[in-house]
Amino acid sequence: MDGRRTPVRMVEAIREELRKVPEPCGLLMRTPMDICRMGLVEDVRYEAGRARITLVLTDMSCVHFGGMRRYITDVLLELPEVEAVDVVLSRTALWTPDRMAQRH
Repeated sequence: MDGRRTPVRMVEAIREELRKVPEPCGLLMRTPMDICRMGLVEDVRYEAGRARITLVLTDMSCVHFGGMRRYITDVLLELPEVEAVDVVLSRTALWTPDRMAQRH
């Protein structure tokens, strides 16, 4: 074994790294929270060096999406096994407050 994590372990590691990404509106409102705790992370996948993160936002035209995408990419590329990062928006759901209680 070469010491690299399995895809399942990589998804766990990616989720842990995503906890470093602050949710921008919470920062503005002085109630800091990470994107996982806020419930913005819909899905995390990992395959052959590529991480794919699907976010759920309050609005498909969220002005903070570009900044979050850059932050997520920077954080995940610090993992040695991650060579590329795709951050996409969910096409099936929008964020609602009840997601905060479901995702931690």
